[in-house]
Amino acid sequence: MNRETNLRPAIVAELPTSMSAGAQSPPSNLAALSSTPVPDRGAVASLKRRFANQNAALVVTFFALLFIAPLLPGFKGWMAAQISLVIVYIIAAQGVSILSGYTGLVSVGHGGFLAIGAYTAALLMKHLGINLIVCIVAGAVASGFVGLLMGLIFLRLAGPFMAIGTLGFAFFVGTIVNNVPYFEGRTGISLPANQVLGIKIGDIGFYYVSVIFLALVTLFIFSLVRSSVGRAFKALRDSEKAAQSSGVNRLFYRTLAFTISAAITGAAGALNGLVAHYVSAEVYSDIWYSVDILVAAVVGGSAMLMGPILGGAFVALLPYFFETLADFSFILKGVALIAVLMFAPAGLGDVLARPFRAIRRRQLIAAGMRPLDPVAPSSRAATTSEGQH
Repeated sequence: MNRETNLRPAIVAELPTSMSAGAQSPPSNLAALSSTPVPDRGAVASLKRRFANQNAALVVTFFALLFIAPLLPGFKGWMAAQISLVIVYIIAAQGVSILSGYTGLVSVGHGGFLAIGAYTAALLMKHLGINLIVCIVAGAVASGFVGLLMGLIFLRLAGPFMAIGTLGFAFFVGTIVNNVPYFEGRTGISLPANQVLGIKIGDIGFYYVSVIFLALVTLFIFSLVRSSVGRAFKALRDSEKAAQSSGVNRLFYRTLAFTISAAITGAAGALNGLVAHYVSAEVYSDIWYSVDILVAAVVGGSAMLMGPILGGAFVALLPYFFETLADFSFILKGVALIAVLMFAPAGLGDVLARPFRAIRRRQLIAAGMRPLDPVAPSSRAATTSEGQH
């Protein structure tokens, strides 16, 4: 007994110091874990809902301002016509964004769909006397049908090959409207006054029709991107092989993207011809229409809902402010496109959204969200001032 009692202190003394230190490490780890704030999921979710409501309120405010603009003192008819042309570019850029932003396909031929929509509406109005709304819808349907065929034809193309193929399509459409007598070539088709339900409307009336179509297209794209179809588009954009291995039908969704994109651009073309009361091959055989639409989508941010609004306004208003220096506006468009691709690949909308996104992220982290968590789709919904998703 005495021998065992004498050995115990020696054995305890020879134990490694690391073991004794390690025995005290769990309490320190527990203390560190207890000091970490526990995420308040209810507060974070409430904050995200508030951000989504703010986004919706800003979008509603934007369209409300468009609706009340003609009621302001000093607003003239020519201003309504000019804003209607801006809306045409915005809607056309929204059509391109379906392909370039959400599906990852590059098209340089959407000027052809613009021409199809414009000529469809013009011929129906001239020969059948159909009212404005039906002409716009018919232009969208005709362009959508051609887009369906193009989607099947260009199914195996991607990248620069897709761009060259769609460019050839735009040249083909321009050649047809320029040389087939039925389309009246460069003489053009003059159109009567626009009518809605038998009532003639002027520039301000057409302005309201354009704003309504812009609101409908924006709402449609907002819903589409957040649906299963939109998620399939983005999956194909990010990785076609991974999307196909997950069950995404590449043939169906690429063709659907072409169809939707062409239909939206065709509606813009119908609006473009009807607001000018004139459709001519001198206008629609110009390949620069296709380039302008693509520039509008890329500069504003093709993968952002409100990006085409910024890009469309930029492209449409640039020649207006540089009317005496028309060639300089083309140079400035090229410089802007190069600058955006170099310094802001996601577009101007993303640049404007960054400070607002940073403020929201700090608020979410303060509410308990882990720093690595995403801000959430609802808080990245598109807004006029933020330009977010």
